[in-house]
Amino acid sequence: MKIKPGKRKVHQKKQKKSSSISENNENKNYHIKKKQNNIEEENVKFDEKLYKAELREIYELIRNKKYEKKPNDIYLNSVNNILINDKYKKILEKISNITQYSLISSIELIYKFNYEKTNKTSNELDKCSICQYNFYEEDEDINNKIEKKEKKIEQEKSSDFDKLYNKEINVILLKNCHDHFFHIECLDLLIGDKNSFKCPNCSKIYGILIGDQPKGTMYAHISSNMHCSGYEDCDTIVIDYDFPSGKGYSGTYRTAFLPNNEEGKEVLGLLKVCFDRKLTFTVGTSVTTGVSNTTVWNGVHHKTNLYGGSTHFGYPDKTYFNRIKEELASKGVIQDNIDEDVTKIADDLLNNQYD
Repeated sequence: MKIKPGKRKVHQKKQKKSSSISENNENKNYHIKKKQNNIEEENVKFDEKLYKAELREIYELIRNKKYEKKPNDIYLNSVNNILINDKYKKILEKISNITQYSLISSIELIYKFNYEKTNKTSNELDKCSICQYNFYEEDEDINNKIEKKEKKIEQEKSSDFDKLYNKEINVILLKNCHDHFFHIECLDLLIGDKNSFKCPNCSKIYGILIGDQPKGTMYAHISSNMHCSGYEDCDTIVIDYDFPSGKGYSGTYRTAFLPNNEEGKEVLGLLKVCFDRKLTFTVGTSVTTGVSNTTVWNGVHHKTNLYGGSTHFGYPDKTYFNRIKEELASKGVIQDNIDEDVTKIADDLLNNQYD
């Protein structure tokens, strides 16, 4: 749908009330949900006696080749561990400000690798995917000794356990990844001075991703005079984006549409958060015009027509809402890390509550 001549000026007048929306970017209003501590018992004294006893139980499972339990069921989720070298403590503090994690000992990893070997499941991630070196590589000989069928004298069994137990812990498991491990120092290098990162294995986002979107405004209002095809029973949410030209790049003006229903409101709230985190647009080369150094969409597809179907960027499109929510999730824009309900954010945008 093309905007009629003069319509842009009308929208710009309305946008005076919403000019603070772009200022939200400058004030870093990223709708970040207050982070919970890595574990609630962060300040609870580490019980080394209990921890060692639990590790010995895992060690005995390895020695007796009992791999019925899945690795995720045996991890001890240790965080406050006295076996952590002081050089890692500042790194872990930085990571804990982004996500929850668990420290993984060599005994736990040996169980994991043997479980996967025994049950013929994937063992592709037995290396740190950042540096490509094995975890606790020198433990292989000890592992082979543990699994030998002949009986050992108690002194020898205890010696093998102590060697593994006293090893410095330098492997970390991220909370939201099923089975992705990293060396602590490697993960530190990946994060750098940022407040977010993507898992190198599954691209899951940790922390709040902030983009490089240029300064602009987002405004939304409801129109009862137009309807999205397939949604004739409800009004239409009209979204206007306005980006002035800046130093070294040209701006743009875009209009998009959503049905004014529950799902449309949800997506509008997510789009507002995406915009405030500077992820909706970027400066690059337009795929339609070939113009470089211009303001372009940044991977979150909007419906810029009321009708015409998906081939014309319009409605109806049965899978559109699922797709756009997946695109937003790929940028870390999900309800779980947003400070308030996204429908409330949508209502505030529509009612100009961001002044």
